[in-house]
Amino acid sequence: MIILQVQGQSSLAPGDRYTGWLDALRRIPQREGGWKALYRGNGANIVRLVPEVAFKFVVHDQLKIILGSTDSNPSGMVDRMAAGAATGVLKSLLFYPLDLARTRITADLAAAGQARNYASIRHCLSRTFAQEGVLGLYKGLGLSMLGVVPYMSVSLATYDSLKEQLPLDKFSRAQWWYPLAKMGCGCAAAAAAQVVTYPLDTVRRRMQMNGAQGTSVRYRGALDCVRTIIRTEGGVTALYRGVGVGCLKTFPGAAMQFVAYDLIKTGIMFLDPTTGVSSPL
Repeated sequence: MIILQVQGQSSLAPGDRYTGWLDALRRIPQREGGWKALYRGNGANIVRLVPEVAFKFVVHDQLKIILGSTDSNPSGMVDRMAAGAATGVLKSLLFYPLDLARTRITADLAAAGQARNYASIRHCLSRTFAQEGVLGLYKGLGLSMLGVVPYMSVSLATYDSLKEQLPLDKFSRAQWWYPLAKMGCGCAAAAAAQVVTYPLDTVRRRMQMNGAQGTSVRYRGALDCVRTIIRTEGGVTALYRGVGVGCLKTFPGAAMQFVAYDLIKTGIMFLDPTTGVSSPL
């Protein structure tokens, strides 16, 4: 997905660029020396994802309590979206350099046998700092904030709302289809958030790569990036390049994250009902 988003500013000739995710799956191993190239950047993604996911759910639960109604009524959609937005802003501020490293390592295209620009997460961050300064580690942060607010708001609020439509009786919760239904809620929430915010994510990735590895700065800012993409890469649809595979990638991860966290909360409440953790059901 990231390669499809940023290859327009790479050194690849137009004829060598990937036309879609299936073409990328087929040609990346051929061009870059085997199937391991498909997992480039995955280590950086895991390093970023583990603390980020834990932070997201724990802080979101606490913010729902803080921003929620003072009476016994459940939080409304506005409260849920506000909690999701605040969670997203805090998450971005803390973990953004790791996200930038993931983007740059994943987009570090090189034919088999050629040296890459970044050997590891540490090398990427240190080289970025040396060449671009502290601000280089936060390149595209403003766009990330603009994107993460609607993404977190839509995904978390949609999941909570869809989950409430499921039956709450003990018999239904014991059925084989109940966990699958909750996973479906997670998939739907992730897809809605992905479609709403994808153009901002594309521009954010481009700005993260803007001037990377000591190359010239191609975009003067976010608006110039949008205008250039639309003018030179086929119109507005270029901002959605890779959205299909993005949704496919997001579905299983989001579904498992939401359901696993609900199970953890249920276990915590069972062991200690006085924790103050809100009920997942």
